[in-house]
Amino acid sequence: MKLTPLDIHTRRFPVKFRGYDPEEVRSFLQSVSEEFERIVVDNHQLKEELTRVKNHLEDFQQREKILKDTLYTTQKLCEQMREEARREQKILMQEAEHRAGVLMEQAQRKVLEIQRQILEMRTERDVFEQKIRMTVEQHLKLLDLRKAESELQDRIRLMKGRAAQA
Repeated sequence: MKLTPLDIHTRRFPVKFRGYDPEEVRSFLQSVSEEFERIVVDNHQLKEELTRVKNHLEDFQQREKILKDTLYTTQKLCEQMREEARREQKILMQEAEHRAGVLMEQAQRKVLEIQRQILEMRTERDVFEQKIRMTVEQHLKLLDLRKAESELQDRIRLMKGRAAQA
């Protein structure tokens, strides 16, 4: 049975012969009732305080969970960003290496083309020099022939002139 301060305050005891002093009993019951009421009020206040503390604790636990979740999410996000940066770096390096390879191939093709053109030009120069040499030699032969022809004609004239005098 649950006892309240009012139950204590209103409780009456039958009077018997050689019993307790009714005034002392009432006074004692009044004191017990007041103390019990104070204890009930204190208990109620403590329960309210406990509820507030529990609510604060739940609030702090919830905030702690949010902070932990946020920290975890932030760490995951940082790791994802690092991983993404590594992937992008790898892709950029591969693209740069590919471009460098393409540029090297183009440069090598140009070098080979220029070397081929130089060889072709040297060959053309050699052919041209040979033609000039042959042309000069032909002209020298022609000059020698003309000189020989001129000397021959001079001799013929000289012989004709001597034959006409004789």
